[in-house]
Amino acid sequence: MNTQQLSRTRNVFLAGVLLLQAAQLIWEHFNGGIVTHHLLMRADLPGVSNWWGLIILPALVWITGIHIQARLTASAQHDMADNKAWRTIQLGFGMLLLFSLCQTIVFSLGFHTLAKFMLLGLLITALFVPLYRMECILGYVLGACLMSGPAMPFVGVVLFATVSALSHFAIKPVIARVITKKHITS
Repeated sequence: MNTQQLSRTRNVFLAGVLLLQAAQLIWEHFNGGIVTHHLLMRADLPGVSNWWGLIILPALVWITGIHIQARLTASAQHDMADNKAWRTIQLGFGMLLLFSLCQTIVFSLGFHTLAKFMLLGLLITALFVPLYRMECILGYVLGACLMSGPAMPFVGVVLFATVSALSHFAIKPVIARVITKKHITS
């Protein structure tokens, strides 16, 4: 898959996401109105309308496409189908999409505590797995947007992406340096 094919794939995915979001908004409009999700599920706190999905989802798809293209171009030593980076991207997107779909189903079935523990587990996982990558963020938001629209999952994803980035770019290098220094002095 060359750069042109990757751009075409991104554009098709972008069009699909836009169509699905528009269809969801049209359905909501004719079935009680566009849903507004309130922080902490309390009506006295500010709310975020699902209209934001028309901005958030396309922007996420576009930015993710740019990041994926850059990563694959940087690691393009051989065909992308065999490329480890391409498999890692697909795995990250698929796993977070599946996780957020499961969390959404658990939440919609009324198991709110279990859904919170799943989010806590994801936060802990972010310490060890690079969940700050754009494909992971996009997968999580896409999976969760069916139940709560894309704005609230996006706010949540910023939390675990920040934890993951801090862990991988600040904490791990310090630990590695300490361990290396300890082995050198021994």
